[in-house]
Amino acid sequence: MYLLIKARIASKLELETVYTLDEALKLYALYTMDVDIERAQAEELKTQQQK
Repeated sequence: MYLLIKARIASKLELETVYTLDEALKLYALYTMDVDIERAQAEELKTQQQK
């Protein structure tokens, strides 16, 4: 859950009081998917520039 706080998606207080564990885990999954997509797009752009 530290990543959610670090990425400023949710504060520690929000994670403790507002979100259920299921909701927090869904936020984490969405965040990691977004990071993976950005990484893949960057790699694709790098590959295209090398051609």
